Amino acid sequence: MRDLEIAFLAKITASMTHEIANSLAIILESAGLLSDILNLSQESDFPHREKFQRILRNINDQVKRGVDISERLNQFAHSMDEPVAEVNIPELLDRVVLLLRRLVRRRGIELAAAAHDQDLVIRSDPFRLQLVLASVIEQLTEVLTEGSGIILQAQGTPQEVTILVEAQGVQKVGLAERMTPLLATLQEVLEALPARLAVAAPPAAPGVVMTVSAAAPAC
Repeated sequence: MRDLEIAFLAKITASMTHEIANSLAIILESAGLLSDILNLSQESDFPHREKFQRILRNINDQVKRGVDISERLNQFAHSMDEPVAEVNIPELLDRVVLLLRRLVRRRGIELAAAAHDQDLVIRSDPFRLQLVLASVIEQLTEVLTEGSGIILQAQGTPQEVTILVEAQGVQKVGLAERMTPLLATLQEVLEALPARLAVAAPPAAPGVVMTVSAAAPAC
């Protein structure tokens, strides 16, 4: 039943993001038409031209931002389609950052993904990967003080990928003690991936290391 519920959630979310994208496309087209009409008019006929042009530029910028958010949310919804898929890790990290950045910023913390080789791909469960990363990031927001940062970095091969969720800043509580209950909560998910979580040990940067092994080929 749980799989059926997740599939339903994914289907509805994907459908609604398409509707949002269609609405944004109409707004963008309408703004473009207004801009064309404005450019056809004489300066004397339209004394507030500069103000309207500034407003139209702002509309265009916000529509593009909305389209990007809608596309990432659509990708997130489709990550539930198959339990195992070829996962582009840099794209997945960028999507996690976009989806969680607002929640993290509410704690006064910045979230970003480092530049990566776009060919870093592994066979895994994209939905569970995002779930684990989101859970780790949430724990780090409880550990770090305001003004800190969280950086996602990855390296590896098609057989094994290592993702470092780096904590940049002052820790108000020990990271290790917060990880113990999290590991217990995520144990079933980690075994299913399969993946391992550990607190980064010196000389590595402080944070949490997630090691993901490639899923076994389907029989």
